[in-house]
Amino acid sequence: MRWLSVLLLVFTTLLSHLTSIAQPIIQRQTGAIEQRGRIDENTRILDQTTGKPISYTEYMALMKRDANAYYLEPMPDEYGEFSAYKIRLKTADERATGQLNMRDPAQQPKVGEPISAFIMKGIDGNVYRSADLKSRVVILSFWVSLRKPFWSADQSKKLAQTLRPYQSETDPLVLGVVNDSKEELEAILATQTLPFIPIPNSYGFHKRYNVLSTPSFVVIDRAGNVAAYLEGPGSYERLQQVLQTVSR
Repeated sequence: MRWLSVLLLVFTTLLSHLTSIAQPIIQRQTGAIEQRGRIDENTRILDQTTGKPISYTEYMALMKRDANAYYLEPMPDEYGEFSAYKIRLKTADERATGQLNMRDPAQQPKVGEPISAFIMKGIDGNVYRSADLKSRVVILSFWVSLRKPFWSADQSKKLAQTLRPYQSETDPLVLGVVNDSKEELEAILATQTLPFIPIPNSYGFHKRYNVLSTPSFVVIDRAGNVAAYLEGPGSYERLQQVLQTVSR
């Protein structure tokens, strides 16, 4: 539960900052995590209630009126980039506690349904498009960072052991969604072998799939459908059970 608490704290702090700041430049760093965004005249902002766009001028007027009343939620695209935002009123409880309700089941991968499209560039230089990966078993593994205190050799060993009985030359393809930069990952790979292909600067995919705990795994079958969405420390055992089915 410690890992869940750490990630929820980091994730909530980051996105809480996005909602409350009234300045065009958005920046926040908490421990190993840093995310930046810029709100300007070219930013696409949608009213969550009406679904209609609002202008930058309208957004700034709302912030000036009461910045704490609104939640500006990033909407990552298939690249994991914040290409648009939607704005809503905070609930009374959110305003009173200062804590945002980040869980949105509608955004989470649904078993039996196609995975929402993604395009990820790995540390290996390859581009992984969900549309091109059908016929392969794919695992998206979500981590905060591959540095302490978010990652350890024990975690790497445990995941490698979980995957080993089901590995072939092509399956499963395991992609690691992390916040670390290309340079940071290169330094990490110089000293250790990872059981997945890291995707640098890909923390936006946590938001795209509403991943709120670590480790979390999305298993995608050969038809491109979600076979499982697994959250938390107990997910290793469940991952093994899922692989027994999808690897046949």
